[in-house]
This record gives sequence, structure tokens and C-alpha cells, in this order.
Amino acid sequence: MREGLVFSAAGLLLGFAAAAVLSALLGESPWLVLTVLVRGSVGSLNNLAYSLYYATPLIFTGLAVAWAFHARLFNIGAEGQMAIGGLAAVSFGLTFPELPSLLAIPGALLSAMAAAGFWGAIAGYLKAYRKVHEVLATIMLNFIAYGIVSYAVSELWRNTESQAPETRVLTESYRLPQVMDPLNFAILAGLAVAALFTLLLFRSRFGFYQRMIGGGPKVARLAGLNVERHVVAAMFVSGALAGLAGISDILGFSLKLREGFTGGAGFIGIAVALLGRNSALGVILAAVLFGSLHKGSLDLDLDTDKISRDLSVVIQAFVIIFVASSRGLADLWAWARKPRGVKEESRA
Repeated sequence: MREGLVFSAAGLLLGFAAAAVLSALLGESPWLVLTVLVRGSVGSLNNLAYSLYYATPLIFTGLAVAWAFHARLFNIGAEGQMAIGGLAAVSFGLTFPELPSLLAIPGALLSAMAAAGFWGAIAGYLKAYRKVHEVLATIMLNFIAYGIVSYAVSELWRNTESQAPETRVLTESYRLPQVMDPLNFAILAGLAVAALFTLLLFRSRFGFYQRMIGGGPKVARLAGLNVERHVVAAMFVSGALAGLAGISDILGFSLKLREGFTGGAGFIGIAVALLGRNSALGVILAAVLFGSLHKGSLDLDLDTDKISRDLSVVIQAFVIIFVASSRGLADLWAWARKPRGVKEESRA
């Protein structure tokens, strides 16, 4: 665990260093770029609130991808599962508009989790019983999810009073309590889910079985586990976590579903899980980092001449590359430091 954190930290520093070199090559002061990013993300209480708001969906999608990783599954469909979860929450709210908040909010959340979990379980079933690779299945399911959401936004729940592609507005009983505009209680839900993630994965029999099928499926079969069933369950849990990623925007801010509301959060969740080494705490820290980068980069268009907000995407890419290759870089470093002329021990 400690080694993994070191690798992540090294990858993070190398990513920022590479972005600084790129800024200098483009003719912009790296120090100015860093100053703008920091000031724009945490320079005021309002900026910090926006950074945490942008980080909230990444916590859920990062946890979703991390859970699948522990079962040795690659859930690249968190984007589509997030979309289906958001649609389910809005559909529940528009179907039962008069419910009090005590029932409305839990109902919308459970609907999001159930629908997105089912969407993830489809890929799990195809993987377990039809030998379809989960990467292929989840990518295809993403496109189907986009189509379903587009139909719901433009036809089923269309807001006829708006020219934008969005659904009708939910009643105020579905609004999450606010912490500070636009930050809402979804961030607290994310922290609670992260704690539950750790307890369930490392302190329950179900979590042990999930990690067993990921670490040693042959051993799991010998132990009497139904590996196929646990693969489906793993993708269901992963999908349910991703389904909660839209609640910050839908229930905490806009009270409606807008086409394209996912904003790539499902795909960024892969990077969050990778940087966070699939641990709940690591996912939270990585999500806050990426959320802060997104918020801070918005000021680059105004405060710099040759750098745009797209630099945040470049930094994320550099971080992912270096973190993904960190073990190989460590092996290369060890090889470079190895004294020449020392013969390797012969194998008996």
C-alpha cells in the first residue's frame, strides 16, 4: 500500500513537471500557470466549494471503477451507468412529484442505484456467461445508454418550456440540502459511500469473495464459490456506485436531467481509481485533485496569454501516463543504480 502511494505521488509530481515544461515551451511562465491553478481552485471559499462540487461525481465513478478493479474487471462503462442512474432518479421524481423529501430523496437515490446497477450487471452477465470481454460490453452499453437518455430528454420527459435538451424540473422536495452553493450534501454522501466501500470490501464476507475472484478465480472455484455469479454481482455494485455520480448535479443543483450532463466523469473515474490505487481514501484525494484542476483551469483562459483551460486535461493525461508506468520506471531506476560488474547469482 505504501509503495503504491509512493508511485502515485511520483507520477503526480512527474505529471505536473511535464506540464510545467510544456507551459515553458509554449512561452508561458510555469509559475504563473501554477499560481492561476491554485488561486482558481482553492484561492477562496467559493472556489473551494466549486472544486469540491466538481470532485463529487468523480468520487462515485472512481469508487465504481475501483470496485470492479478489485474483482479484476475493467468497468469502462461508468459514464453510461451514470447516465442511466441520472435518468432513473429523474424518472422517479417526475413520476412521484408530490412525495415529501423524507421519501423523495431516498427513492430517487435507490432508483439511480438499482437502474445503474442493472446496467452494469448486463455487462457482468455477458462476461460471466457469454465470455464477452467487459471492456467491449461496457463500451457498447455506453452508446445504448446515451441513446436512451437522449430519447427521454427529447421525447419522454421533455421540458417544453426550454429550448435546451433537458427534462422537466423536479419539485423542491427532491433537492439535496446545500452546504455552500453549488456544493451540496452529495459530497457527504460520497464520503459515506467511500467509508462503506472500505467496510464492505475488507470487512465483509461478500467483499472477501469479490477480492478472491479477482485475485485467484481458480482458488475461488475450488473453495466452492460461484465465480460467474460474483462477476455479475461485482459489475452490479460497480454500476450502482456510478449511478450515484449524477446526484450532485441533478438533485443538488439543477433538479433536471440535461443531455450530456455526465461530462466525461465516468471516464475520468478510471484515472481517479488508477491514481488512488483503488483505495477509498486514494480515490477521494484523486477526485479532489482532478476537481481542483478542472476549477482552477477555468481561469487560465483569462489570466494567461498562451495557455487555455485544456491544460488541465493535459496534466491529467501526464499523471495517468506516469502513474501507469511508475512500476516500470521504478524497475528501470533500480537497474540503472545496479553496480556494473556484479554477477547475478546463478539459479540453482
